[in-house]
Amino acid sequence: MSIANRFPAGVGGSAARRRLAPSVSDWLLLAASITVSLGLAELGLRFFFPLFSSPYAPDDVALVKIVPGAKKAFTRLRVNGGQRIVAQFNSDGFRGEPLRAPDHLERVIVYGDSNVEADFSELPATFPKQLESRLKPDVSSGVEVLNAGVDGYGPDQISVRLAGDLERFKPALVVVVIFADNDFGDLIRNRIYRLDSRGELELNHYRLAPDLRARMERAAYPQGLRRLQLWRYTGRIWGMLRERWSGATAKAQRGFLANYVDSSLALNQQTFRELTSDSSAAGYSADPMFDYYDADIALEPDSPSARYKTALMEKVLIKLRDTAAQAGTGLLLTILPSPVDACDHYDMQVDTSRYPHYDRTRLSRLVEDMAVRNEIPYLNLWYAFRATDANRLYFHGGDNHWNDAGQAEAAQLAGEVIEHRHLLPKP
Repeated sequence: MSIANRFPAGVGGSAARRRLAPSVSDWLLLAASITVSLGLAELGLRFFFPLFSSPYAPDDVALVKIVPGAKKAFTRLRVNGGQRIVAQFNSDGFRGEPLRAPDHLERVIVYGDSNVEADFSELPATFPKQLESRLKPDVSSGVEVLNAGVDGYGPDQISVRLAGDLERFKPALVVVVIFADNDFGDLIRNRIYRLDSRGELELNHYRLAPDLRARMERAAYPQGLRRLQLWRYTGRIWGMLRERWSGATAKAQRGFLANYVDSSLALNQQTFRELTSDSSAAGYSADPMFDYYDADIALEPDSPSARYKTALMEKVLIKLRDTAAQAGTGLLLTILPSPVDACDHYDMQVDTSRYPHYDRTRLSRLVEDMAVRNEIPYLNLWYAFRATDANRLYFHGGDNHWNDAGQAEAAQLAGEVIEHRHLLPKP
């Protein structure tokens, strides 16, 4: 007799199904296992491979500010070494360690954009830190150099926060790094200032667009699930998959870099038209993190946008000079040239047959001329960078920042100017 015939029909199968059906305790055990696994995964990601909240929050004065105590991770492109670097900001919003007690200490504040913030370099390799090391033997009471760089900052944003910083931190010297690649354009995109009918500087009713401000708020101060590493990783992976499936973002980026100069020229012209089409010159600032080469000035110096941006830049530099002078603080302009201009064989180049009026010195030289006319101490790095192989001083592959070697050379030269011009007390 077979085993099946030893039981009445349906009895054995029903019992087996009852034994296999999960009980409430089984479901609870499964839920607990999943919860524990997700918790361990969250802790592992948080401690070993964290995705940080954005360090950039909206600001009513300077459009953007650093979130105190924030961190930011940056991974270099493979062509630049591929290292992952974590930048730490202190409780005052400066990159680096907490500030020291100001007693018997000369402070220097270095302002600028992402080249000064330098999240692509380890802290000791950044321009402010290398300048501090260079200045220490030459300053009688010790020196502390503060890194006030913020990604996307232009000299107009620096000017509106400078007076408050001078009162609060009381530096002996301010160093403003002008990136002669896109800083002229920041003045138009940010819409902080305009020129009035007499050509004088006038403050606009500038502000971030509500949707842009809301996105920045969510990224800097995430709430709910957005605070979880698992949620952030899920969002990043989903974004990468969408980009790979569509290819639109990567294709657009490749197209922009392949036609960088032409694309920058078109964007500069469009931004200027938008500004001049608004009779009140008020309205929303453009995304303060999105910058591009000042191709209108470099290629078409007599165009209306080039003339306006040049005049506006000089007025902003004068405001920086006067604000520092009123506080009894020294000022040094450090002019960082664009790699497009400083390098002979950079990734992005100007076709001189199409743009015969291009002058690779123009963007840097214009700032130098303004400094001379208005008696502002300056260092134009264009000459030093051109005297060597400037290609070795910048990153490549679409990253147009100066690298560790470029920052080291700039710190050495800036230290020499500070010493020669007696901008800090001597021992």
